[in-house]
Amino acid sequence: MALTEKKKAFALAKQKGKNNKEAAILAGCPENTASAAGARLAKDPDVIDYLERLEKATPEQVVKHDVKPLTTNTTIQAAKNLADPLAFLESVYSDPVEDMALRVRAAQAALPYVHGKVAEKGKKETKEDAAKVATKSGKFGTLNNQLPS
Repeated sequence: MALTEKKKAFALAKQKGKNNKEAAILAGCPENTASAAGARLAKDPDVIDYLERLEKATPEQVVKHDVKPLTTNTTIQAAKNLADPLAFLESVYSDPVEDMALRVRAAQAALPYVHGKVAEKGKKETKEDAAKVATKSGKFGTLNNQLPS
């Protein structure tokens, strides 16, 4: 399963020192099932992996991801500060705290900026190559190609 917003909010609450039940309530689980949901979310591999990434992150990165919604005024302002869309995409896919699925999508979006798509040969290039091959031997060979070396 992917890292959902509920799992991300649970992990952020756990990182701040909340117990499983309190973190589950803050993540949006109902209070009567919060302890069971908290125990389940605490064992979730995505949550464990996200907590490890949060522990390795710098304080600036943790503050950046402290907000629950995906789009906030701060992320919009950060996007406006970067005039180059490639620079924005690079900042997203190189951020170790960001969700891996979002990082992959950002890397895929940045791919055409960095590496051009290799296309097949067109008609003209194919004709030119065939003409070069034809000049090397046979009836249409040029003088330099017909003389023995």
